[in-house]
Amino acid sequence: MSKNFDVLLRAEKHAGLFQVEECVAPPRPTGAAKQISARRPLVRIDAHVHEAEIKLVQRVFLLPGPEAPHVVVFCGVEPRSGTTGICARAGENLANQTRLPVCLVDGNMRSPSLHRYFGLENAPGLTDSVLETVPISDFLRPIASNLMLLSAGSIDKKAQALWTSDRLRARIAELRREFSYVLIDTPPANVHNDGVFFGQVADGVLLVVNSNTTHRDTARKAKDNLTANVKLLGAVLNNRTFPVPGFLYKRL
Repeated sequence: MSKNFDVLLRAEKHAGLFQVEECVAPPRPTGAAKQISARRPLVRIDAHVHEAEIKLVQRVFLLPGPEAPHVVVFCGVEPRSGTTGICARAGENLANQTRLPVCLVDGNMRSPSLHRYFGLENAPGLTDSVLETVPISDFLRPIASNLMLLSAGSIDKKAQALWTSDRLRARIAELRREFSYVLIDTPPANVHNDGVFFGQVADGVLLVVNSNTTHRDTARKAKDNLTANVKLLGAVLNNRTFPVPGFLYKRL
């Protein structure tokens, strides 16, 4: 593992998170994504946490030289690691810092949540795009002027069969061409191998570790599985409530 990132989210406060009071589903767009109306759940982030997340974006995406990643997978070790929130805010911070086009992708077909984070409907989305031949822009929804969301989409048996197909790879390649940065939220590594698949079509994977619940052996197993198949960019230590000596990071 080449880098480690310490994101402190102990002061994160959720007000109605994932409990959307109002969500207006858009009509099926044609051509470019259309502006939609939605009431986004409120998420309060401590100032220190916000600063740490900005640094995370700078250390991962804004490196000098041609090796800086542009398509990155966010993968938790286990459920409730906080991966979705970290991925979503990384996309927002990246869009704000660079002013370049950024796309957030929900690659968690089994338990999609990025759409709820932004107060939107789930479908149509990535799984629907796999089954159709229209441009990927038909499935995108705007979060900001330069930030788009591609939700997970409909849970369809046909889409499940194509989940690791060349068709899905082609859709990710299409996003790579249209956006400067693509951030993909995936299921936890100790439950499904989706993070490995997406990592193979991305520039690397960030592993999210919950410091309060993730055992070292579990994190090591997830890390070994990823590094055997994809490029691991680093680890995000979430929910840290006490200082962790640097030598412990090296043991992951």
